[in-house]
Amino acid sequence: MPEAEFELAEIQARIKRGNKMKTTALLVFLALICLARWGWGLPLPNRIIILIIFWLGVSSVYGLLVGGQTSVKMIRMMYSRYFLLEMLILTFLLYFLGLGGWMGAIFYIFPIIYANSILGRKEGRLITLVAILYYLFPVLLDYYQVLSHRRIFATFDLGLYRNTPFVPVSSLVVIWVFVFAGYTSSVFSDMLRKRSWELLGRTRELERVQEELLRKERLAAMGEMAAGLAHEIRNPLAVMKNSLHLLGEAVSNKEKARRHLDLMGTQLDEASYIVRELLDFTREIKPEFSSASVNDLARASLRSRRPPRRVKVVKDLSRNLPEIKVDATQIRQAFQNLISNAIQAIPKEGKVSIRTYLEQKHLNIAVSDTGEGISSENLDKIFQPLFTTKSKGIGLGLTVTKRLVEANGGRIEVNSKEGEGTTFHLRFPVAGEDE
Repeated sequence: MPEAEFELAEIQARIKRGNKMKTTALLVFLALICLARWGWGLPLPNRIIILIIFWLGVSSVYGLLVGGQTSVKMIRMMYSRYFLLEMLILTFLLYFLGLGGWMGAIFYIFPIIYANSILGRKEGRLITLVAILYYLFPVLLDYYQVLSHRRIFATFDLGLYRNTPFVPVSSLVVIWVFVFAGYTSSVFSDMLRKRSWELLGRTRELERVQEELLRKERLAAMGEMAAGLAHEIRNPLAVMKNSLHLLGEAVSNKEKARRHLDLMGTQLDEASYIVRELLDFTREIKPEFSSASVNDLARASLRSRRPPRRVKVVKDLSRNLPEIKVDATQIRQAFQNLISNAIQAIPKEGKVSIRTYLEQKHLNIAVSDTGEGISSENLDKIFQPLFTTKSKGIGLGLTVTKRLVEANGGRIEVNSKEGEGTTFHLRFPVAGEDE
């Protein structure tokens, strides 16, 4: 699952969880009010019941409006506005219903917990601060007698709302409760969110391992098949190629026949190239280490892979380089594969560069071309078996090259930019030095 989809599903789950908590709490509170009102005969006004029912209705309607959103950013923005508007309406309702001040403080707890659970710490702190301001505003206006207090009980002492010790102390207690509720709910929400992301990471790792196992099973089966197929095809191809050569000598004076024979020879070369790739891929790599000069290996590889006239070869081979301990045959094959790959990457005229240099007790070889380059989406796939963007070959050359380099204690990396070219970097420890 992509991260954007997971983030959307995760915030929707938090909203669903928050809605359940809020609805359950309000229904329990409503049940207690009804029980106290009609069961125990306490003189509680119906306005409290009206407030809770109204609140449940508004919350349900807004939940339906936001439910269709598929953007996490939009959901956060809409819920931030909802909480601010909800608490503003709540403040006015509490005042007009006679529940302003510390008696109505409990009603602010629900949006504080809900906001910190859904929006996270940053937005949750803002909602908590706004809730404190909304709570203090009517309390201070009542304390300084700017507003006339509306009684919930006819016999309730109004002096309590204007008592100097009571108002500051009760306000501090309520503020502490608001902050504590917001903090604990945000911490709990962060723990759940962190656990969700950890589960996502583990799920992705399991999927990756599963895909890798399936890929290895497929490659193992393909390797067995390819090895048998390559051995069966190689001998007939060799016979056909020799026969073509002899036939070409026999009809060398006939231009049309010669042209068709050349075409057949080209196709046989391509078939032989594919067979060689299959054999190299299926063959177990067992290096026979010996000291070798990287410059000599580079020169030998260039001699066996002569480029066409349209491609210019530039050599920048540093002198007096120490030797590396590798299997010379295998590394020469890796160089040849990279040089062939560089030549094939140049559609018209261009340049292939080979550079050798010493850096931090490691010998480095850079094979560059000025070809078409590799797209960013394909860059991570080029060493995968059977991946190719070329018409020639079956996508095993770079896979074999990587295996050869790593089997000889080296590393291979690639840098590329579309339209500018590609550079392969090979890095080997100097003989006698640890990696």
